[in-house]
Amino acid sequence: MWPEAKIQSQKKYFAAQRKQPTGNFTEYVVRTYYSIYKSCSKHQSNSCPAREVSNYRIRNIVYEGFYNNQPDHDYQNVIENCKKHLIEMKYIHIAQQGQDDNIFVDKPLDFLLPGEHEAYLKKFGIEERSRSKAQVPYTIQYHAITDEDVAAALLNHMFDPEHYDDPFEEMDPSATAPSENLSCELCDGHYVVRHGTHGAFFGCSNFPRCRSTKTIEEQTYAWFKKQGIRIYEVEQPCWKCGKPIKLRSYFPHLDLLLDQPELAQKLDLSIIRLSIVETLDEYLSSKYQEIYSRFSKKFDGEYVANNCPYCHSLQGSTMSLKTAYDYLTGRIRKRQSITEHIAEKVAVTETTLPKNDWKIIITEVLKRQ
Repeated sequence: MWPEAKIQSQKKYFAAQRKQPTGNFTEYVVRTYYSIYKSCSKHQSNSCPAREVSNYRIRNIVYEGFYNNQPDHDYQNVIENCKKHLIEMKYIHIAQQGQDDNIFVDKPLDFLLPGEHEAYLKKFGIEERSRSKAQVPYTIQYHAITDEDVAAALLNHMFDPEHYDDPFEEMDPSATAPSENLSCELCDGHYVVRHGTHGAFFGCSNFPRCRSTKTIEEQTYAWFKKQGIRIYEVEQPCWKCGKPIKLRSYFPHLDLLLDQPELAQKLDLSIIRLSIVETLDEYLSSKYQEIYSRFSKKFDGEYVANNCPYCHSLQGSTMSLKTAYDYLTGRIRKRQSITEHIAEKVAVTETTLPKNDWKIIITEVLKRQ
């Protein structure tokens, strides 16, 4: 078992992750725990055969909502690591009974947010064990949510944090106000996204009085050339070894959310991130030793990505960078500052981002929209 100091430190880390998640590992640990909890409840006990909660059997529960509901190829190691953390922190233990191994639930997860226990019971269809049959040597204290609207809001946030706010988290009034819109070069109007027979384009807000137009490619490139492109940095656990690491990437759509929120609502650049812009990838690879090209079995190809400096596992765009992106968009949506996550701002030139390369990328992006 871990020493008490390490257990308490990990609890604090997990508790912080419940409030502002920067990775998926804590969620995997919680889901692993409730998978075991559910199986024990079926036996009206605090234990169940370990084979009932094998990594293979619970993989779909643990990975629900990740990888398009398809468990990662390394799910065995990930779930085994979750169980290891639960054992080391004394939430569960495994003991032999007869010829079989049994897994025991020893205590509740005491790093959860108020109402999360009830939410997981409802999500997994778990019926609370009676105290006489459970024989659990502790007193469980939970703060029940009586307001149905709050409970529904919390459930929506837990299962889809990208689109639903945490009802227990207040909005920060010190939000950064958006900058001015893209000014029209012919009048006092500004450019907005419009759609014509040949696709999306920028048209003046004073149309039909002003008929000034710009292509999406040229106007966004001109804007980024003036503003630069931010490099974002988020610390989150490695999906494989669980150690905290820093992930870095450019997210042009976050730049729009910060400075051009009206435009961001109509032009989705979220697909553009590390591994998409070759020149920016080369720049980041030369500056950060954890960013380099790797072969991905899931992608079945090689691309530039963040890599764990400890276990050297590839931190891909599908899960790791998406988690970082979702975390940052969540803060922006709640009008919370993300200044501490901006590592630098790269000046846009023909060397760092060739105009023709940007045109090709935006053309592909618009096809997807």
